[in-house]
Amino acid sequence: MSAAKKTAADAVAGKNRRLQQESFDRAAAGYRQHAGVQVAMADWLAEWLPQSREGRALELGAGPGIFTRRLLPWTGRLTVTDASAAMCATGRAELPGLDWQKTEAVAPLAGPWDWIFSSSMLQWAEDPAAIFSAWRDRLAPRGRVLVGLFAAPSLPELAALMQGQSPLVWRSPKAWRAALEQSGLNLVRDGAETRVVHHPSARVFLSTLHGVGAAPERRLTIAALRRLLRDYEDRHRETQGVRATWTFYRFEAVRQ
Repeated sequence: MSAAKKTAADAVAGKNRRLQQESFDRAAAGYRQHAGVQVAMADWLAEWLPQSREGRALELGAGPGIFTRRLLPWTGRLTVTDASAAMCATGRAELPGLDWQKTEAVAPLAGPWDWIFSSSMLQWAEDPAAIFSAWRDRLAPRGRVLVGLFAAPSLPELAALMQGQSPLVWRSPKAWRAALEQSGLNLVRDGAETRVVHHPSARVFLSTLHGVGAAPERRLTIAALRRLLRDYEDRHRETQGVRATWTFYRFEAVRQ
């Protein structure tokens, strides 16, 4: 890539990060009421938590603390972080006894950490291998990461209707395993599961995405949005409501 193209690509990436963070800031106060799949992910990931909840632990991308609650009670140092100051403020108000700090996943706080946790965040990563490398450097020897995220294929119904205009991009479990291997973290176990969520209407479904900050830019005109809602209702309404299909992915990895 030429220097000019790299500069342009970096500018686009920087703009996307800024828009995404602003979107999460706006979503912080009402995040929990729209976070049904994030709650389900936290419950699923918590099944793999260690029986002995102790040591030096860092949570990244904690949002307002949905997964954080599943870590408690924790014995030892537990630091909870998010890239959004508003998310940290919301989490701090709800869980005031914890150490909340603003930081990005690619620049974790200095450890060493025995555990790094993340739930429903890493699907936003631009460069997973770089993030995992940064995490590896912050882990103690034999330190572990435990992560849950949304993987491909997720929301195929929406993707087909938006024809490439969706702000949501997913990586396959295979791609996540490759990023871990590239970073030098060793996979201990992983698993994927398909979940179908039903909503009362297509409008309610899309409002949940906006409500958790997942749609930082308006990509459709009003007319196109109305057409999308109509087509989603026509194609994906079932007895229980309109369907949205998610792929949940979780993994545990260790630093040797």
